[in-house]
Amino acid sequence: MQDHNGSHFYGRRSGRPLNKKRVEALDTLLPVLSIASECLTQDGTLAPASLFANPHTEYWLEIGFGSGEHVAGLMERHPDHGFIGVEPYINGMSNFLNAIEHKPHDNVRVHMDDALPVAKSLTSASLDGIYILNPDPWHKKRHHKRRIVRQDTLDVYARILKPGGQLVMSSDVPDMAEWMLTHAMNHPAFAWTAQCRDDWAIRPKDWITTAYEVKGAKGAKQMCYLLFLRK
Repeated sequence: MQDHNGSHFYGRRSGRPLNKKRVEALDTLLPVLSIASECLTQDGTLAPASLFANPHTEYWLEIGFGSGEHVAGLMERHPDHGFIGVEPYINGMSNFLNAIEHKPHDNVRVHMDDALPVAKSLTSASLDGIYILNPDPWHKKRHHKRRIVRQDTLDVYARILKPGGQLVMSSDVPDMAEWMLTHAMNHPAFAWTAQCRDDWAIRPKDWITTAYEVKGAKGAKQMCYLLFLRK
């Protein structure tokens, strides 16, 4: 399907019906924390700092945050950082907003749609890091073009990351982990930080573990943690 911005979104917008608290969280917080559509110019002129009332020491983007546990944990751990969270599914977004409704949330902005219009709108070298954790693997070969990590999307991520900025990815689906690793290693703007097996096979220090990570995907094996730096 195609969204109102003309970009392509693949998948379902919602799943199970929302309970009253989640609906209220959507109604209350989504209009306040959403990035205004007029900001999504996709011309590289949107400074992350302009999205927040107060300046922050670092700015991070999380693409496809699921139920939002990871970005919520980051918000509490780093109140001085500004976070941009993108999640197209209503169920995930409502869960996240419900979880943070009664906590400080001045350091987060969200977008409930495709991530690329946000990434393409951001100014060059403006982000300290990007998280892409357990993205949809789109198993069928004919659907691989829908994967969020490709050479063309890596071009976008490379542009908006500062030199030395982090691209943090994870997956417990072997084919997807190999795909992300291969594409990022073959991109001239990124350098893999791993020096030995433990660097990608063992959960990094201070990692925020989510329910998905504990449960794992169907047929999944070992979680792989892939950290790349912007050259």
